[in-house]
Amino acid sequence: MKLSTRRTVRQWFLDSPRGTAYALYAASLGLIALGTVADADIVGVTGILAGVGLFYVRDQIKFDACSNCKTSVNAMSSRFCATCGHRLDDLEAAPPIDERVDERFRPVGLEHLERTPARDQAPAPVADGGESDESEGDR
Repeated sequence: MKLSTRRTVRQWFLDSPRGTAYALYAASLGLIALGTVADADIVGVTGILAGVGLFYVRDQIKFDACSNCKTSVNAMSSRFCATCGHRLDDLEAAPPIDERVDERFRPVGLEHLERTPARDQAPAPVADGGESDESEGDR
């Protein structure tokens, strides 16, 4: 399956309501049951092919290419490339990356780079126009 097709189908699954895939699995089981009850083999075979096809498509759309080293990464659960450690923020059709990502998805040895504040940046202004470093007792 081409990468652009995978991204399109993945985006469709991400945009669809929760449980859509399970509803499609239930529909394929319904076709199998209907084919069995009605003694129509082609309907049962269609249900089997629909279920297997859905399983294959859902398995294939999880994988994408790292924008840095072009290796295969699981876009649905990996937040960093296992090969080069590149952060996968810019991956198309992937769930948004939350800053509170579990530690098991972070590469080893880069924690100090993410957790240290930038030293050359000025403190961010507060909504009332003051600085965030001002003490409360100066009013």
